[in-house]
Amino acid sequence: MKDDLTRTTTLPDERDAGLALDSKVALAYVGSVVPDQPLFHTSAFSRAGQRAQQGLLLGLERAGLPPSVIISLAPIASFPRSSRLWVRKSHTHLSPTLLVKLVGFLNVTPLKQFVIGFSVLGELLRWGWRVRRKPHRVVYTFNLSVPPGLFTLLGARLIGAKAVVAINDVNVPGQTVPSTLANRLDYWLHKWLIQRFDGHIVVADRIMRDFAPDHPYLRIDGGIRPEVLQRTGAAFKTRSGDLASFVIAFAGSLDEANGMLVLIEAFSRLKGERFRLRIAGGGTLEQAVKTAAAMDSRIEYLGYISFEQVLDLYNSADVLINMRLTQSIHTDYFYPSKLLEYFSSGTPVISTCTGHTEEEYGSICYLCKDETPQGLADLLEKVSALPIQERSRMGDAARAYVTDNKTWDAQARKVLEFICKAVLRDPSLCEEGSF
Repeated sequence: MKDDLTRTTTLPDERDAGLALDSKVALAYVGSVVPDQPLFHTSAFSRAGQRAQQGLLLGLERAGLPPSVIISLAPIASFPRSSRLWVRKSHTHLSPTLLVKLVGFLNVTPLKQFVIGFSVLGELLRWGWRVRRKPHRVVYTFNLSVPPGLFTLLGARLIGAKAVVAINDVNVPGQTVPSTLANRLDYWLHKWLIQRFDGHIVVADRIMRDFAPDHPYLRIDGGIRPEVLQRTGAAFKTRSGDLASFVIAFAGSLDEANGMLVLIEAFSRLKGERFRLRIAGGGTLEQAVKTAAAMDSRIEYLGYISFEQVLDLYNSADVLINMRLTQSIHTDYFYPSKLLEYFSSGTPVISTCTGHTEEEYGSICYLCKDETPQGLADLLEKVSALPIQERSRMGDAARAYVTDNKTWDAQARKVLEFICKAVLRDPSLCEEGSF
């Protein structure tokens, strides 16, 4: 990645970005958002995280509360996994109106986290001074590890702003991450920090039950972007008359928590050339997937593909798999936002009962309650034997539900209302025209 490529646009006057000068609320966003462009596609890039952040920011803009500053960082693995020792301060755009300020940092852990933290703190102090006359100021931060939530919370307190945190994952040492000193410290900081924020937006209810049980919160488990709905939906009906094959598809991070080993083993137990498995993504188990594909001609590994190709994959499938493990690994503090994207495609979905899946989505997907390879294989056999019309109705019901309830515009309006009522304690701000 070359720094000068992120400075191809003219830096606008920040006073013209975001909220109008006479509005009542100023919003600062702190996260790890960058455009989904090849320039940023490094080993540290997370497409799901990027699209979630961008979807929310664009939704807030359309809802009437765009951030007046977006503070982020380029996704670059720490030295020596990356050859970069120093990453310079730069900027980019999510849209013509949403400028992203990318802080500079020394790319050596643990100094990297401290430099990023102090850089974020400095940006928040400058922003706080610039919007000091606003009646309400809110600092909204995405996750607590990078950028470090301690510095974000400190910045909000120093400028007298309310602090809101969106918690999309909490890693448990020895479960989802190795039990190293750094990971144990990160987990302790999460426990200490979460209860000190003024507002909480989480992907899983368990986060709040375990870390801040007495605090009000909003559950936002993901969102749907318009282009997903535009490019999916009809293909399943078009290809559903093909009885010669049954295509199973997975797109996401190839790791143990996402059930990749279970999926590969389950597929090996399905007999017959009719079954096909297509896998897209990258991760720690990439080599295991490549090995499985080399041994079984029915498995196709697509690698890390573009988002447009991911949508084509959804359209080509008879069923999509969300195999997030819940029984053998502690994943209670996560939720697979990919699941909502699956639902929006109109292709039927098989999912484990992660988080609130059974409670909210149990009637619009096929639940995998036995997370063993044989349990998944049995369910795949059962779903593949169902009448095509029945599977089509299930896909249609899921697509209709998320279209009505889970677009990023709908989710952003929920976030806005939560900030007005629970954080700022001024419901009148949510009235039409207040922003």
